[in-house]
Amino acid sequence: MHTGRMKVVGRSITALAIGVALTVGSASLASASSHHDNGNKNRDVASAKVSPFDYANIGRGGYVMAVNATSMTVETWSNVITNYTLTPTTKYTEGKSPSTWASLVVGDRVNVQTSPSDPTTALSVNIELAELFGRVTALGTGSITIMGPQGFSRTIVVGLTTTYTAGGAPVTLASVAVGSKIFAQGTIDANSTSLDAVSIEIGNAGNMETIHGVVTGFTTSSVTVLSKGATSTTFTFTTTTTFKGDGLTLSAADLAIGQKVGVEVNSAAATTALNVHIELAHLEGKVTAVVGTSSITISGPQGFARTVDVSSTTTYFEHGVAVTFAAVVVGARIRAVGTIAADQTSLNAIRVVIQHPRVVTPKLEQKGGHGDHGSGGGGSSGRGHHRK
Repeated sequence: MHTGRMKVVGRSITALAIGVALTVGSASLASASSHHDNGNKNRDVASAKVSPFDYANIGRGGYVMAVNATSMTVETWSNVITNYTLTPTTKYTEGKSPSTWASLVVGDRVNVQTSPSDPTTALSVNIELAELFGRVTALGTGSITIMGPQGFSRTIVVGLTTTYTAGGAPVTLASVAVGSKIFAQGTIDANSTSLDAVSIEIGNAGNMETIHGVVTGFTTSSVTVLSKGATSTTFTFTTTTTFKGDGLTLSAADLAIGQKVGVEVNSAAATTALNVHIELAHLEGKVTAVVGTSSITISGPQGFARTVDVSSTTTYFEHGVAVTFAAVVVGARIRAVGTIAADQTSLNAIRVVIQHPRVVTPKLEQKGGHGDHGSGGGGSSGRGHHRK
């Protein structure tokens, strides 16, 4: 169903919220106001927020112009034509599912992770999935017709490989009914108008809400959160619960006591976690020591020494390109993102970005002005003035 199709993806697509979950209200999609309020209520297809494209500083991406088994030509976000070499070890994903190079077609939006030693060799390629959401108006043989937010009718093609969820639990096509609100991800069909669905999320009765608080306990299947109102609630995870933080895909293993989290639930199942946003910790500064391959010591902005612990799962980036631990050297500046260690003094790094100091050219003092205090005449201070 998904092979050999032509994809048409608009370049002015606005991002959807991560981990969107739809709910059925009496008159409208309950989650639309909170998840599709970035202009998406006026769009049919939008998928940037569920792909790595929001985090271009950790990868390269663009639109596929040509592709075969060994190479791919991409027009990058900055309109630069780049040729990437595809090797037998290149990994392919379509959304969150494993794929092959044969799934790539002209017009695909892709994110490319490159080799540290060769920025034109692709280590991995992710194909962004298109999305549709709306109210079901008809059910056909192998298809679902919906009415989108603007009133346009859209067709969603379903097949044996399409998956369905409702309230975070797996269901079947039988759960889709006329009047249901659904959120579908997939590929644009060869007819350029319908969506070949990979997954469909069915809205539930109730309203979406997010409970913010501090983690006081957790297991592989639940998390206990003390909310700002001093209410302690235990939320259970399902197989479809997502974990995100700082643009990274995380898991329950990244939870820690004392973390700030936001747990998204549906009021109809108020203790089932649909999405968990983990507020990760950040450390940045100049590297003063590198201990083996497990620890980095930095001097922070105020001069305090801090320890950044790394592991085999830590990723490293420099100039937006994936690199290795070897790129971290004494004197380099780094920004590390991760979880606070059990000793509450060091950071368990999930990602380390090697930064470079910004070169600032000093401005010449203007004659007769008071540039040191930002109060010179002639509009030179630039505070709050914009040319019309």
